[in-house]
Parts: sequence; C-alpha cells; structure tokens
Amino acid sequence: MASIRIRARGELEAEVMRLLWAESQPVGASELAQKFPEPQPAYTTLMTALSRLERKGRVVRSGDSPRKIRFSPSRSDEEYASETMMTALGGAGDRRAALLAFAGNLNDEDLDLLRANFGKGPE
Repeated sequence: MASIRIRARGELEAEVMRLLWAESQPVGASELAQKFPEPQPAYTTLMTALSRLERKGRVVRSGDSPRKIRFSPSRSDEEYASETMMTALGGAGDRRAALLAFAGNLNDEDLDLLRANFGKGPE
C-alpha cells in the first residue's frame, strides 16, 4: 500500500525548525513530536528529518546516549533568513536587479525599518 503524503515536501523540516527556534533549550525528538499540531509525525519520521537537518548544518545534536539526544538550531531564525537571502542574492545573474526587485516587494513598515537603521543612502 502506498503511503499518503500529508505534508508538502520540505514542510516537515520547516516546521521542525520553527518549533526548535521557539525553544530556549535543546529538546528531544519525543518532546518535539508532542509540540506538533495533529497529525503528529511518527518518531522515526521526525528522527529522519532531524538527521537530515543535522547533515545540512541547520541543527546541532547533543547528548551521549540515544535516550538523551537533544537537538537545537545551529543558527537563529534571523541568521538563517539572512543567510538564505544572501545566498539567493549571490546566485543572481544580475545582483543589482535582484536586490531592487526584492526591495520593491517590501512593505512600508519594512522600508521604514531599513531607513531608520541604515539611513536613506547616497543622495
């Protein structure tokens, strides 16, 4: 019998990261599973996702025995978002056009925040 995909591809890893970022301390997989909305992922599915995130450098595993393994994010969500934006910008064929297109999609609140922190730029 074929399995039915409940979450979109990448959605489980994204939810794992959201839950880890909300924690102040490293958490175990069983504890993390309980924080999911229904349907909760199976323990083995969650461990697979955590192992993949660890290989990608997004989570850090700590603990010296299987029952004491804990996970925490390797970077804050803000650091990860910044890194993702810089990677996308670095991969653009025309960096200037990509940056202007991104800035053109910012709302007024975001633009005000940038202006307040970085000035209006060259005149």
